Amino acid sequence: MFSVAAAIVLCWGLGSLACAVVFLAKLRIPVGEPVAGIVLILPATGLVDNLGRLLAALSRQTLRGWRLIIAVEASNDPAFGRAAALATAHPELAIDIVVAGVCDHRGQKCTNILAALSRLTSADRFIVMLDADICPQPWWLAALVGPLAAGRAEVVNGYRWMVPQPPQLAALLIADIDHRLAVLPRFAPAAMLWGGSLAMTREALETVDLPSTFERQVVEDMPIADRIAETGLRLLTRRALRVPTPLRGSWRDMWAFGRRQSQFVRIYRPRLWFIAGVMASADLFARVMLVWDLFAADSVAALAILACAAGLGSATAELRFAIGRKIGAADGPSTRVCQHLLVWATLPIGAFYVGLIWAGAVVSPIRWAHVRYALDRSGRVSAARRYPYQRGREG
Repeated sequence: MFSVAAAIVLCWGLGSLACAVVFLAKLRIPVGEPVAGIVLILPATGLVDNLGRLLAALSRQTLRGWRLIIAVEASNDPAFGRAAALATAHPELAIDIVVAGVCDHRGQKCTNILAALSRLTSADRFIVMLDADICPQPWWLAALVGPLAAGRAEVVNGYRWMVPQPPQLAALLIADIDHRLAVLPRFAPAAMLWGGSLAMTREALETVDLPSTFERQVVEDMPIADRIAETGLRLLTRRALRVPTPLRGSWRDMWAFGRRQSQFVRIYRPRLWFIAGVMASADLFARVMLVWDLFAADSVAALAILACAAGLGSATAELRFAIGRKIGAADGPSTRVCQHLLVWATLPIGAFYVGLIWAGAVVSPIRWAHVRYALDRSGRVSAARRYPYQRGREG
């Protein structure tokens, strides 16, 4: 059993290191060309604390000639007042605010997106969807729309790059897990589509047919991914589109966010969810065995394996820090120190990851922002209950 545990731990470490090496080696920062007819769609709700930083980042985009539609749930949604105030402060963004109204048979984010789409004009050739919690780099929009304009793809996607602010333990754990996902190779790009940075041509939008695709769905990106796979649209996932995303919140906030992501994967990608759970559990169990051998039997071999695994983890962490610097999401010295301490602690990251995965086994109800969704056995929304508006990561 010792040799099996050692093999699992070392293979996990080497696999993580290899993914980071390949990602960094192939990462290229794109240069965009002028493109016309772009519309950005931003669903938002709650206090949207990051909205000011997001709009400031949008005003620095190298690609010009676009407009922004912000879709909120209701006129008493705090996001409405916040967006209206910031629209006045950023006249250069040509912000249009639309009130979507309440919907109880699908995720409110889906409803907000559909409401924004009703404002499209015949001149809108490229549609970009984004989340309210990102802080995109100046090349972000050019990287999204460029391949569409060049005819290289009908859909372009990226992924977030979480930046703990400040480096609190829960945020560090979530960021570490998400960075692992961010550098994984996309053998099937549509399998794990991310709605926080998603662009498509007008023709692709019509093919995806969002009103029917979103029917009774709790989240927007996975159903879009399924529709892309069904229709055979060309999807490009770009490494440069790892978008800085500030991460802050209490243990409860971080756990709720991580569990909700696990629930989404359990609903829409059950096989992937199960495989991830088995692999992460095997790695954690192997580490526990090695730690037990170390302290119960003073095993020098166990110490050597754990030290080797920690060394691989630290090397992987440094590669991820290098990726962050290259994409404009550099971590501070305190974050780097804390991350290495977590790696050498051996068990916390794995235990947290395994807990989140299996916590997603129960998919109903799902609490997202201020709404609690009840889902039927097929994972479709059957009812929704609303609570007072609150701070939250998602719009």
